[in-house]
Amino acid sequence: MGADSTGSGLPWVEAIADSFPRYSFDRFHGLELGELNAQRAKLVVDDLAGVPPLAFRLPDGRTYTWTAGPDGVTAVGGDADAAALVELDEETFSEYINELLTATGCIRTRRAEIVRGSLQDWKRWEPATRALLTGRPIYTSAVRASLVDRRGEPLDLQRSFPADGDRDEMRHFLLTAGFLHVKGVYTADEAARFGAEVEYARTRTTPEDHFSWWSVDARGDEVVTRINYLGRFSDTLQQLCFEPRMTELARLADPAYRVCDDRLDGPMVFVKSSGIVKGNGNLGWHTDDGIGGHPVLCPLIQAGIQLDHATPENGQLMVLAGSHRYVSHWLAWGDEGDLPVVALETEPGDLTLHFGDIMHSTPPPTGPDAGRRALYYKFSEEKTFTWVPSGAHYNDALFHADRTGRIGARATTH
Repeated sequence: MGADSTGSGLPWVEAIADSFPRYSFDRFHGLELGELNAQRAKLVVDDLAGVPPLAFRLPDGRTYTWTAGPDGVTAVGGDADAAALVELDEETFSEYINELLTATGCIRTRRAEIVRGSLQDWKRWEPATRALLTGRPIYTSAVRASLVDRRGEPLDLQRSFPADGDRDEMRHFLLTAGFLHVKGVYTADEAARFGAEVEYARTRTTPEDHFSWWSVDARGDEVVTRINYLGRFSDTLQQLCFEPRMTELARLADPAYRVCDDRLDGPMVFVKSSGIVKGNGNLGWHTDDGIGGHPVLCPLIQAGIQLDHATPENGQLMVLAGSHRYVSHWLAWGDEGDLPVVALETEPGDLTLHFGDIMHSTPPPTGPDAGRRALYYKFSEEKTFTWVPSGAHYNDALFHADRTGRIGARATTH
């Protein structure tokens, strides 16, 4: 791992960057962007219609403005016509182009500054940028045409599978829709035993624990939202990393996947509470690579052992079906339009699987006494273990004190 020369909190990003092509700011704008646009303009023209220009500037003053038109994206020198202007160094620009950092990641790690306009202006361009760079289309309701079973019939997106279900059919559903709900993988007694271990971990963690996330409820109380690296408190939950039923199902996506037992937060639990007013107790639409690192972290499977009923009242996971195969705009709750939103209703002992780069969300519970708990175990490719060290996660920069003393893991510092 390289030294953290920028103070970003992401030293592995700096080391990983050397494994990717380093983009020249001038060459990209003078040549490569035009070549990409010639190949893939049709992926972005409709999406960028009417979107104001965006400019990037290096500290030495070199500046280019991206403009959208009927023939795609063009870049010209200067920023006179740009509605938004981003200043960043050449290394950060290259990491952004390589998907090692997102716009949000650049700002949150203080590697870039919005000189004019807003972060939202930059993010508005991001799906089109990724489409040009990678060839992945932008996620729209047109995805429904691809959400079909092996016979070409529309998938029943509310479908769940029994634990002994047809593996080929389950694999197709997971790869196509990006998620899978498997009923009764664990018995009620097993779910209760795992739940008791979670409750013990809750008694041991405190708001000062930097491996836990804390929120504030309407009464002003701090409540734990998430506990990472549960093996610190429970050998039972640590050993679940290698439980064969979960392992076999998680590897439906790829038999080479390996459980992240000692990195990417290790075994962890989400705890839903009602009335959260501050903190990360409720997560809007997001992907697990929202700060960056898509080629390092993805593909990644999140295997969720459900310890409680998941309903709108008690809290539940929601996904945008098929979005793991696309690049997506960042949405607010209520802005989904006719996109295929799926809310998963589960029972204790069920197992859910979803890709880390599917758009997913955990909205506020509608009931007054929510308490849903779900254990999560990540499975990833060997490359992730090569690049991300033990005890580390790409998102760690979000959960350390910034220059103002804010710590993302604890809502009282927000």
